[in-house]
Amino acid sequence: MIREHATAIRRTIDALADIADDYQRCGYAVVANLFDAGEIEQWRSECERLWAMPGVHDASEFRVDLRDTEFGGQVPERLDPVIDASPLFAALARDERILRVARDLLNEDVVLFKDKLIVKAPGTLGYPAHQDFSYIAFMGFPGDRQLAIAIAVDATNEPNGAVEVFSGYHMKLLPAAASDKLLVDEGVLDPDSVVMVPMNPGDMLVLHGLCPHRSGPNRTDQPRRILFFTYNGVSAGDHYAAYYRMGKP
Repeated sequence: MIREHATAIRRTIDALADIADDYQRCGYAVVANLFDAGEIEQWRSECERLWAMPGVHDASEFRVDLRDTEFGGQVPERLDPVIDASPLFAALARDERILRVARDLLNEDVVLFKDKLIVKAPGTLGYPAHQDFSYIAFMGFPGDRQLAIAIAVDATNEPNGAVEVFSGYHMKLLPAAASDKLLVDEGVLDPDSVVMVPMNPGDMLVLHGLCPHRSGPNRTDQPRRILFFTYNGVSAGDHYAAYYRMGKP
């Protein structure tokens, strides 16, 4: 029997107190309708331009990361970093509408930690459950001082591999999976805590640095594109240059 997952509540920016409550209780929040149709169309054109750059499809470009597919082999899946190649997305990472939410949830000013464009092409696999902070915990700042903001360029849903979160598990690093120390042992997670996060273009998912999440494969015939901007509270330090010098650990 297929388990039906709960669906995330989408808030508008005028409900900032409710957004903060969702984030503190559950480890995530969804902000809807933050960007208009004209902006979204610009993002889509920019994604097409970036994806057509030399070196993307043969993965010779340093910023390209590969991902396995359901059909065997690997395909380019992301550009990481992206803002140095895109003035439009660099401006978006500094957009006050985003920064206002990040500052409110972290209760301090913020600095960019990393940025990426994920282009989940048809057939591309998703990700097992993981906590983003597990990849960079060695850097020495607390996990609650970091959050990621995922902005939907395209609609996300179960068929194309929308993000799923495990609500309420964002208080600490969780036991690792036996197969990979950077993944979460899903045996410690309540299956009923899974929340599907479908998004409309222009919606924004905010993820606590310790919120476990996963995604399924893209089983549609269209890409599923999401921009990710990860921010640190200023108390955790500005590690942007150091992170990318280390080669995206």
